[in-house]
Amino acid sequence: SLAVRALPLSPGMDVRRVLINAWKPSTRKSYSLKWRAFQVWLADKGSQPQDCPVELILQFLLSLKRMGLSNSSVKVYLAAISGSHIPVDGRPVFSHPLVKRFMKGLYNLYPPVRPILPQWSLPLVLTHLMGPPFEPLASCPLSFLCWKVAFLVAVTSARRVSELAALRVDPPYLQFFPNKVSLRPCLSFLPKVVSSFHLNQRIVLPVFFPSPSSEAEVRLHTLDLRRALLYLVARTSGFRRSKRLFVCYHGPNKGSAASSKSISRWVVSAIRAAYGAAKVKCPFSLKAHSTRAVAASAAFSRGVPLQEVCAAATWSSADTFVQHYAVDVSSRQAAAVGTAVLQSMFPD
Repeated sequence: SLAVRALPLSPGMDVRRVLINAWKPSTRKSYSLKWRAFQVWLADKGSQPQDCPVELILQFLLSLKRMGLSNSSVKVYLAAISGSHIPVDGRPVFSHPLVKRFMKGLYNLYPPVRPILPQWSLPLVLTHLMGPPFEPLASCPLSFLCWKVAFLVAVTSARRVSELAALRVDPPYLQFFPNKVSLRPCLSFLPKVVSSFHLNQRIVLPVFFPSPSSEAEVRLHTLDLRRALLYLVARTSGFRRSKRLFVCYHGPNKGSAASSKSISRWVVSAIRAAYGAAKVKCPFSLKAHSTRAVAASAAFSRGVPLQEVCAAATWSSADTFVQHYAVDVSSRQAAAVGTAVLQSMFPD
């Protein structure tokens, strides 16, 4: 197994099982594919992958970069190799000084570029979720209902799609209240980061204009999460074969739990359909994961404290938000100073 190849001694079966489960199944599958790719590349180099020289590993990583892979993808290949290669000079390949220097040089030569503007327009999508083909929820195609609910849950919770796929539909995992909806994942779900902070995190979603009193409020009420989830539960109850909240709505797997990939497609489909309804050209490359950045940035820009944004998105530190989601945390303070200066023309 990949998790135990690099060990100098052969552990017992019980220890081996624990070591293997240090990586989640998805990680083991990903690392296995990348390890095989390294084996194929190394086949005519006259070295064994488990103990080949560090220089060959660096050449392989550089070949990946020249093929167009991102720095983060190259880093995953390195992690996979490090998990199977025996230690070099008493340390894992990943922490070898030469490898660390190489990765630093790679990031200096090819610095990651973060977009200044969001990839897609949240106001545009929300506006067109309020009308056809997403409304009325009682009679719209089931596909559009699933797309809309998946998008709204993703964008209002700022959670990963894997967390959405683990949500359950039965009480006490799903609970409806007059002013909110509470959702929880199944107990067996392991989040990306397994810690006491991240495990079994509850998602609380808002109601939106629950008692509309005008035509405008009636229209805005179509974005209400409580309403959308009630329709989803009702319209899938007749063919549901799983306790997961999101189930497949057509095909041979109809009624079975929807996978993370399926829910990702639903979120992207909702964005594309909204752009289509607006008769606006949709961005070429869309990813469901972008809802985390768009949601967190929108909340922060509208005055939600950074700590609350991070808690909702299950970031234990604000550093993740600042480093990966291209938001200048100091901009609000800077703007406040400028506003105060301009307002000095008004008497107290």
